Amino acid sequence: MTTRPDRPQGIWHGSSRLRHSTGVLLSLVAGSVGGALFFWLSAPLPWMLGSMLLVAATAVCGAPMRRSIPLRKIMIAVMGLLLGSSFSADTLSQLGAWSLVALLVSSYVILMTGVSLGIFRRLGRVNLPTAYFSSMPGGLGPMTVAGEEAGGDSQLIPIAHVIRIFCVVITVPLYLTLVRGVDLGPQTLVLSSGGASPDWHDWMTWCVCAIAGFWGARAVGIPFGEILGPMLLCACAYILEIITVPLPQVVTIAAQVVIGTSIGAQFSNLRVGRLFWPTLAAASSTVLMLTGALILAEVMAALLDVDPLSLMLALVPGGLVEMGLIAVSIDADTAFISAMHIFRIILVTLTAPLLFRFFWRGA
Repeated sequence: MTTRPDRPQGIWHGSSRLRHSTGVLLSLVAGSVGGALFFWLSAPLPWMLGSMLLVAATAVCGAPMRRSIPLRKIMIAVMGLLLGSSFSADTLSQLGAWSLVALLVSSYVILMTGVSLGIFRRLGRVNLPTAYFSSMPGGLGPMTVAGEEAGGDSQLIPIAHVIRIFCVVITVPLYLTLVRGVDLGPQTLVLSSGGASPDWHDWMTWCVCAIAGFWGARAVGIPFGEILGPMLLCACAYILEIITVPLPQVVTIAAQVVIGTSIGAQFSNLRVGRLFWPTLAAASSTVLMLTGALILAEVMAALLDVDPLSLMLALVPGGLVEMGLIAVSIDADTAFISAMHIFRIILVTLTAPLLFRFFWRGA
């Protein structure tokens, strides 16, 4: 008779776990639908942004969206592999040849981050970690994770980066067409891995990089190690040509959907009214970044012996894929633009958490 009162409690806890699992499944389904819809619409970063926006919208409307922390950590490690796979011996040699441009990109990142930080603090009315990681010109997923770990708002940081990406992707083609008179007609672009498919050796290498990088970075205490560890080991593997094939597309899509869904699910208890000032700050910051990129490209192109349009596309804080596609469509130096965007992304991902910890340890 003394055991009967415990029974409803067990049922309650079981029901709670069931509701959480159902919410996670619902989020993943909605995220997949959102990603597929954005892919069909040819939107930028379709699988991450589509999943995030649809899940966020349904969460704000009251749907019981939930995220799985273990699944999220696994996919963050996959994001590290994806970023590390961008490295190669050719990439490093290109960065060496374009060292002056890389220095310009670094200066641009520092300057724009500093000014944007002030905009988010004053106009956006957010705390220091949120303002800092929102002002970074790159890394939607990584900056959201790093910002959350530093005490930032995990709902507002991705919103700032989404606004940045959309503003860049919309504004740059309009500028090229209306101001520069560049023809951005329909293009038939096919992304291919050259016919290569991974074998068991490739899969083993990825797994070792992910697991050893994740736990190794954690043991050493590297900030944001769950993505930096796998990224660094995977970069070494690609530079040494231990592995040469790209990650399968289905893996990268799954990672983007899970990360986007995890971000969107956090909008469950969001008060929509609090978005106005951060959104205005994000838009203002993006306009500043675009203006800065345009001015620097016009002033420095001749000095660096680089095509002004290629330099502008290398500086603007848009996505690597989106800027690469625009580069192909206008017959710009795609390798140069891609190398500079990879450099910027790596620079931001590696240094942003470290610098925040160094300058604002007690924040």
